[in-house]
Amino acid sequence: MRREAMLGRDQKVAAYTFMLRRAPEEQQDARLPDVQRLYDETLLTNLTNMEVARLLAQRQAFIPISPASLDHPLIAAWPPAGTVWVLKMGTSTDVDDALVARLTDMKAAGHRFALEANALISPARAPLLPAIDYVLLDVSSEDIPAITTQMAALSRLASGKQFVATEVQTLEAFHMCHKLQFARFMGPFITRHEKLDSPVLGPSRAKVLDLMNRVRTGAEQSVLVEQFRHDPALSIRLLRYVNSPGIGLLHKVGGIEQALMIMGQDKLYRWLTLILFTGGQAQELDSAVLENALVRARVAEQLASKALFAKARDEVFVTGLFSLLDVVMRMPMEQVLKQVSLPIEITEAILSQRGPYAPYLALAIACEQDDLGGIETLSAQIGRDVAEINAVHMDALLWTQQIAVDV
Repeated sequence: MRREAMLGRDQKVAAYTFMLRRAPEEQQDARLPDVQRLYDETLLTNLTNMEVARLLAQRQAFIPISPASLDHPLIAAWPPAGTVWVLKMGTSTDVDDALVARLTDMKAAGHRFALEANALISPARAPLLPAIDYVLLDVSSEDIPAITTQMAALSRLASGKQFVATEVQTLEAFHMCHKLQFARFMGPFITRHEKLDSPVLGPSRAKVLDLMNRVRTGAEQSVLVEQFRHDPALSIRLLRYVNSPGIGLLHKVGGIEQALMIMGQDKLYRWLTLILFTGGQAQELDSAVLENALVRARVAEQLASKALFAKARDEVFVTGLFSLLDVVMRMPMEQVLKQVSLPIEITEAILSQRGPYAPYLALAIACEQDDLGGIETLSAQIGRDVAEINAVHMDALLWTQQIAVDV
């Protein structure tokens, strides 16, 4: 399974699209009807086993499906709220009365549908228009006149559709699409390392880095309490986090000293790492990058659960978080890591892809990319079955929903 985040206009993650990875030798057969149905059934079965329905309360799921599979029993039992079926329409796909009727029935039950712009523009697809909610438009060309013309043509065909910009490569391309009133945005721009000419540290992040160094070097709790008392905003965030449902306390905590005792050094260090993503001056995509970093960190930590002790697993988690800090802070990773004292295992995994934590980080990153070979190799290296990765991945997505809210 592979996921890709989809942002809303507020620059926060609004949805995920899920797909199966295919080996290169399988691509040629992908358009054969029997192969498409097998692919669809495997995708639906995997998503069902991953309990994707748990994700739909807070995020949409865009799921590619061929029209011939819309009568599959798994879809009949599928929760409609939050699901968007992305119809895979080939040049030979017929639009007959049976398909239109099936879409109409599913639409009435609450399902939503999306279609690629090139498929929708054909006159033969006109009967599908009433059922379509989202139109996916590839913007990788960054040709503004051509994209604007295509959007205008599609809007004339059917008004009220929401446009999804796919293959958004850069932050500049995101800005362009945002001005063109796209509703959703997906592509590598979210975690892309843009031109690093404006480092974003600021007093708040500097304070957090100082606290992290104090925790790392074993500062007395009284010293940490005093540091928090000098920063009311950070103290409020700490108390809000400790009292959040995710911590599960029976009684509310009102003091900094008690909050620090409950957190402990390791959890406090992890929490401060999260604050680095949102502790400075607000930057574009900070929330989206934080969610991606949390999923990456959680996946890496869970993959290490059978091989490493608790303290090492905590450090694997921090490794995953720190692996995207250069994107948020807009400075080279070497410079980021100079700001804080870290174990050599973390810095080696991030900078050199070496050491005991490196395969867990690499496998978590491979889950975000179309890297089937890498997943198989790395899974074997850490002694985990590939089938386990899907469950770990979905659990990390669900866990992140709660943590991102509490932070």
